[in-house]
Amino acid sequence: MLFSVRLVSRQPHDLATDTWQGVVAEQLRATKAHHEAGKIRAIYRETGVGILAIYDVADAREMDLILAALPMAKYFAEVTVHPLWDLAPTLQSM
Repeated sequence: MLFSVRLVSRQPHDLATDTWQGVVAEQLRATKAHHEAGKIRAIYRETGVGILAIYDVADAREMDLILAALPMAKYFAEVTVHPLWDLAPTLQSM
């Protein structure tokens, strides 16, 4: 099942920059692992906004578990998740 996921994070004012950079590094490692495992089909940096990723997971429950387990989960200011329907096979069959 495909999902469009937009993640916007903000560094808390009371969190030291070094600590924040550590969290960001953990997030990048987790993202790389998801990509290598085939859970992320595509990922984009939306300049000045956040991250937009296309996840390919079994169902909404798995999507929820993945997002909750991300290192930056508690720092997300905005999380937007939409299920997607891959229209390409339909167009190819026409």
